[in-house]
Amino acid sequence: MQVIHIAALLLSTSAAVAGSFDFQLLPTSTAQQSLTITYPLVGTFRGSYDAVTNPTGTLTIPGFFGGSGNNLIAYTASTQMGDTINSHPAGSFVLTLNAPGVVAISGFSADLINGTPGDVGIDMTIAYPSFHTVAPNSIYPSVGAITIPIATGAVKVATAVQSGAAIGTRVETAPNTYTVTIPVPVTVLVSGSAAGQPFGGDPMPGVIALTGTLVVNGSTATFTASAASTEPLGPLPPPPPIVDQAFPLPTVLPAGSTANLLLSGTFSEGNGSSTLNLAINASGTATPVSGDINGDQFVNAIDLAILLSAWGSDNSIADINNDGIVNGADLPFILGNWTY
Repeated sequence: MQVIHIAALLLSTSAAVAGSFDFQLLPTSTAQQSLTITYPLVGTFRGSYDAVTNPTGTLTIPGFFGGSGNNLIAYTASTQMGDTINSHPAGSFVLTLNAPGVVAISGFSADLINGTPGDVGIDMTIAYPSFHTVAPNSIYPSVGAITIPIATGAVKVATAVQSGAAIGTRVETAPNTYTVTIPVPVTVLVSGSAAGQPFGGDPMPGVIALTGTLVVNGSTATFTASAASTEPLGPLPPPPPIVDQAFPLPTVLPAGSTANLLLSGTFSEGNGSSTLNLAINASGTATPVSGDINGDQFVNAIDLAILLSAWGSDNSIADINNDGIVNGADLPFILGNWTY
């Protein structure tokens, strides 16, 4: 009678939705990444003229008029690499509902590129003293920095992997429907190549602050959420120096032609930023919970009642530890995973 009394008392206790769900990102998820990286560069350039190998090449001469030979012209510059990449990320995570009003995420991992490299453009902003060229004949006044498209590159890897505990809040807005807010600390990795040189590859810390809606329907769930973050990149190791890199420079006075120059220089450490706008559509299935005898994703008074009613028997359903008998060895599985 005492066992029945305890079970009846516990059955009168209501339980909130709880448990863990294994989520997969659906193909309708989207990621928009804006990447910007800048490397300072200093050095010299000269015309492509060579008396033996390129006698018709461009000559560079300081000043507006006069002079002779193929002279080195000093410059200062910065290279800017960046673009906006749109993709459909793939990934997974575990979302857990435990104490009332609390939600946790573990194992978050997202491939933001998901097999589709994103193109990035490379520009150079360069400043130089006044000079002129021969073949073609053109004057280049020192009018400040000008920006010139240089090349294209590709982001080949962009991932975000959870790096620490993520605990947030949930507010029930309708039966089994919750507004969820949870910051997820991640390590962001972005890498690729541009103009034949690798960039990135150094893990950077970040936070993906998810805000969205969770709907639980028995053993399945859906989660729609969005997040926006901007993370600094850098300092980034400088690329190798460039030596006699072909550098087609549009003519200034008169316009409409191209001076063929050879550029040499040394990069300094770079820096930049990565902005991510993430829209998650995810589908989840309940993670089996030890102690959930009746399979409703709760460990509560119902499961305890089943266990107590089968006490001392060989009931395979209530024998949680599968030792052939329902007894005190099974009880910790229920008490240790109790749903609040």
